[in-house]
Amino acid sequence: VLNINTADTSAFISLLGIGSKLANRIVTFREKLGGFYSVEQVKEIYGLADSVFQKIKPALQCVPFSVRTINVNTDDVNTLKQHPYIKWPLANAIIQYRQQHGAYQSTDELLEITILTPEIFEKLRPYLVVQ
Repeated sequence: VLNINTADTSAFISLLGIGSKLANRIVTFREKLGGFYSVEQVKEIYGLADSVFQKIKPALQCVPFSVRTINVNTDDVNTLKQHPYIKWPLANAIIQYRQQHGAYQSTDELLEITILTPEIFEKLRPYLVVQ
């Protein structure tokens, strides 16, 4: 069983159906995210067929991990858009909302931003902090 937050590319390559390209994509995605909070996030890897994911899923585990967080009150647009779940329009909207309304009191305030869907917010929630 592999801990998806600590496994290196060699460990991922040892799984059936994972070659060096996919292993590199998994590790790169993990680094950009700031860590995984769920095994299900692995299926978001570009080029990873669902059939392969279903085969390797029993061999994967996500040990509780402190993910790298995004401070929505202090991080700039360039920092925000680096996260795979935040595209430039959303990063810009987060900054614009903060400039218009002041510091966020809670991450739930982000739901006031119309382009942020509840689905994306739920994926982002573990990575967000207000300080």
